[in-house]
Amino acid sequence: MQLIKNNPYRTVGLLVGATAKEQDRQIRRLRQFIDAEQEPQDDFSFQTLGTLHRTIENVTEAASKLNLDSDKMNAALFWFYKGNAITDEPALDALKESDQQNCTEIWTKLITTGEVTQRNSSAFQNFSTLLLCNAINGSTINVNIFEQGLSLKLKFLESDFIKDFKALATDETYKITKKELQLLFLTQVQSEIDKHGGITPTKFIEILNKYEFSAKEDFLKGFIQKPIEQIEKKIEETKKKVKEHKSKAGDYGNDLYNTTIQQLTQIKSLFELSNIKVISISDKLANEILQCSITLFNHFYDTETDVGEIANDLNNKAKKIALGSVVRERINETIPVIEKYIKARPEREKKKLVSVDLKFITDRLESFQKLTDSVSSALNFINSCKPSLDNIKLKLGANDDLYSAISTTVLRNAEGMIVSSVNAAIKNRYNAKDIIKSAWSAIVSLGSFDMSHKQREHFNKNKDSLKELYKQINDGATFFGDTPVPNWILWVVGIGLLILIGQTCN
Repeated sequence: MQLIKNNPYRTVGLLVGATAKEQDRQIRRLRQFIDAEQEPQDDFSFQTLGTLHRTIENVTEAASKLNLDSDKMNAALFWFYKGNAITDEPALDALKESDQQNCTEIWTKLITTGEVTQRNSSAFQNFSTLLLCNAINGSTINVNIFEQGLSLKLKFLESDFIKDFKALATDETYKITKKELQLLFLTQVQSEIDKHGGITPTKFIEILNKYEFSAKEDFLKGFIQKPIEQIEKKIEETKKKVKEHKSKAGDYGNDLYNTTIQQLTQIKSLFELSNIKVISISDKLANEILQCSITLFNHFYDTETDVGEIANDLNNKAKKIALGSVVRERINETIPVIEKYIKARPEREKKKLVSVDLKFITDRLESFQKLTDSVSSALNFINSCKPSLDNIKLKLGANDDLYSAISTTVLRNAEGMIVSSVNAAIKNRYNAKDIIKSAWSAIVSLGSFDMSHKQREHFNKNKDSLKELYKQINDGATFFGDTPVPNWILWVVGIGLLILIGQTCN
């Protein structure tokens, strides 16, 4: 643990409680050894804790960190002191000789009862410091030793004997409470864990939750605040990125989820889901991921780029995170829209396949609907659309629903204009006979086009009605199929047949 290995007290080779005079004398002594390029002997740097390279510069820096009471207290929490001359002196001498086994045996005997007393309080502090130093080595950590050292330190800091420790480490004017000392200690431990890793925040909190101490509630509140602030920072960064590059909203949303989900999961595992802070940060995160989905979907909606699956995945991630009813309701309203879009993908693929012909028909239909009703306009429209309809039929097949819908739409509009033209002619009694004749010819030609079954029924009704009109204006013409034949032609044909029959009989 760097808090111990690089402790200012270790650098200057002193124990907690050394007087200013002792400190000055030790620093002068160290400078002399350093100038002579020699290692000082018989100080309290404890080489067994790890390599220590001292220079004039780092000794001076360490000394400067032992001037203010607040700095001395920070360092003292992670160093050794003589609280019991009878037991601590032989233990510290053993530590000087790198005999950790003997040192450990001395302090372990004193703390076996688990109760902190005047006689053994320094053993709790000193042994916990040794354990924490041995437990953490960079990113490598022995969790069992770490937990043992942490628990002993918290017991010591929870005891009433810390007042003696504080009086030894600082001036009597320095004021700090038991709770503040515990927070100071835990904050520094957490900082080292965050910096070097080796133990997850979840595990750290899990260990702390096993013990009772004055600062527990306050520390946990502070512990939750840091990851919340980190998540909030990431949310704001994502908002800015999405605003600048909407086309990348899917990437930003997934990155937001991937870089924060572990922190959020830890928060949820350590605190009640009813905790207002937990609900708030969960909903903020879910809402921003949802917004990334919506932005991406809207940006590419009318393009050939299909982002339905990406948007839907973001929606599901947001739903998994959200806790509040407002955000969950917003997510539940969005999901069906995206799912409907995904289900319509085959239809979009077909439209893409026939996009050129479909656009031509759409443009012609738009222009056609602005024209004045006339049979000729209807025929021109249907004839201009026929090549494109044939292309669509060839690519999609005669039984395809999309082709049927397009063909039906074309036929419905042409048929509607023809019927409207006939109705207007009859109503206005203007050139009705000619219009009905041309309408009949046009409606017959429309019958060869493909259309839906429902439209075919409607078409046949209009065709039958027009057929009756045609009979009325064409002297009661008789129809052979859809072809009208005037009755006088039938009369002539009949006479000719009679003559032919008579000649045959003769």
